[in-house]
Amino acid sequence: MANYRPKVALISTVSAVNGGTVLKNLSTSTWGLVLVQGTALFSQSILASGAVDVWENTNTVTTKSADRHTFTNAAGQYGITCKSGVRILLKFYDN
Repeated sequence: MANYRPKVALISTVSAVNGGTVLKNLSTSTWGLVLVQGTALFSQSILASGAVDVWENTNTVTTKSADRHTFTNAAGQYGITCKSGVRILLKFYDN
């Protein structure tokens, strides 16, 4: 793995807060997974000890259960591994 370099794609707070779709192409390699990490914010407040749900291969939240779940730490930081090459939708829940 000497030639492996992570690809960074930044999603701005403004894009995340407005609820709009943010497109990022991260599937230019043969890797089947992507690590999504960040800080959960709402109205400039950190969502400490909150929940993060991820839906894969969807454009809108449906009634189906999320595909992946994780939690934020005391600083609102989270990290979760998701499929690459598909649309993902993240939703944050405060405690």
